[in-house]
Amino acid sequence: MGHWYLVRHGETDWNRTERIQGQVDTPLNATGRRQVSHLARRLEDIPVDAIYSSDLARTHETAKLTAVGRDIEISTDPDLREFSFGEWEGLTSEEIEARQPGAMAERMSAGNEAFAAPGGENTWQVLERVRGFCDRTAERHDPSDDILVVAHGGSIRALAVALLDLTVTDFWRFRIHCASLAIIRNHCDGRTLVRWNDISHLPAQDRDSPI
Repeated sequence: MGHWYLVRHGETDWNRTERIQGQVDTPLNATGRRQVSHLARRLEDIPVDAIYSSDLARTHETAKLTAVGRDIEISTDPDLREFSFGEWEGLTSEEIEARQPGAMAERMSAGNEAFAAPGGENTWQVLERVRGFCDRTAERHDPSDDILVVAHGGSIRALAVALLDLTVTDFWRFRIHCASLAIIRNHCDGRTLVRWNDISHLPAQDRDSPI
């Protein structure tokens, strides 16, 4: 049966400085492009029938670098975007805490899927749009197809929840490095997680801290 290959984009300057990116259109930095080159070599012998990407620059560039040598058009979909963090985008955790004491702790607390940054999305909303992508993509492809999806930390968590038929309370159980690989295999009666947050293709100096 086919597979879903889930890739998080390479590093950006805002990843490095721990600023909340959300849907701000930040590009890969030099480390991010180097990470993706290692990832591309990891994937070069794996057959892929389709490639999907968030429409933000850091994911689309990751998809293009990963797709080098493949005669496959990259389809972009805004439903694969990261959380919108509204007024928090561009800020560090320390800056958010100074503006709204206790807000970050509230967001990260278990069972708080309805919490959203001011003007941003909550976990339910992200999961709903990513489920829409999964449903459309599953209808478009045969279960034997191998699909590469390049997305963000939040939307990859949502993909795992949607594809594996987990609950929204499982959303924050997953940690994800930049340029990591997850593999989910289709079966006739569902899907199985084969690999998660695999960064064995990255040298130690190019590994970031997972979110």
